[in-house]
Amino acid sequence: MRFHILTLLLTLPLFCTHPYFLPPSDWEIAHLKVPSQCVQVGFVGKGSTDFRPSISLATEEVEEGLSLSEYMKAVKSIQLADKNQYRDLGKFAMEGGKGRLIEITSTGGWGTIKMLQAILLKNNTVYILTGSTLKEDFLKLQPKLIQSFRTLKILPNLWTPIANADQKERFENLLTSLGSANEKETEWKNFQTEIESLSSLGPYWQFLSLQEGKSRLSSHLKNAQLNID
Repeated sequence: MRFHILTLLLTLPLFCTHPYFLPPSDWEIAHLKVPSQCVQVGFVGKGSTDFRPSISLATEEVEEGLSLSEYMKAVKSIQLADKNQYRDLGKFAMEGGKGRLIEITSTGGWGTIKMLQAILLKNNTVYILTGSTLKEDFLKLQPKLIQSFRTLKILPNLWTPIANADQKERFENLLTSLGSANEKETEWKNFQTEIESLSSLGPYWQFLSLQEGKSRLSSHLKNAQLNID
C-alpha cells in the first residue's frame, strides 16, 4: 500500500454512514491483536514508558428507545463491578452531537491506567471514543484526547468533509465509478493518489475510503486477480 494504513478484519458496508474523528496528528494507526466487530479503529502515541497511550473508536447497537442516561447507568455498573474508579465528567459537546464524558481508573500490570471516554448515542447506535494513558502521562495527554474527542461526527458519505468543491466532486466520481474501467489497476492507483492528496482529513478518513474502495472493487472482481494491497 502506498501509505501505512492497517487493514483491520472488518467489512464496511458501501455508502452507509461512517463515524469519523481526527486522532492526534502525531499518532499512528494501531495493530489490533484481537480484532473485534465493535472496535472500528485504534491509534497509538508515545508515552514515558513502553506503554503507549491509545485512542480507539468502538460502536455498539442498542435497543430502540434506550436513552443515553440509561446507557451510562449500565456503563457505571460494569466499571464498578470490575473494581474500577468511575467519574462522570458531565455533558460533552462533539461535532456529531452532545454526549457524555467519563473518566475510569484501573490498576493492572502496567500500573495505574487512566481512561477518558466520550460516548455519543445516535439512531440506536452508541459511539465510544476511549483514550488510555498511564496515570503519570494523563495530564500531559488529556488536552490531545479532548481535542480529538470533539471531532467525532457521523458522516452521511465519505465526501462530506471535503471542503474544496472540485476535490469533493472528483473524489465522489472516482469512488462511485470504481470497478467500471477496463484498466482496474490504473483506476485503483488513481483512487489511492486522490486519497493521498486529501491527507488533511486524517488517517482514519483515508482508512475508511480505502476500505470502501476495496469493497466496491471486489464486487466487480469476483473472478479477476488484482493486487490492491
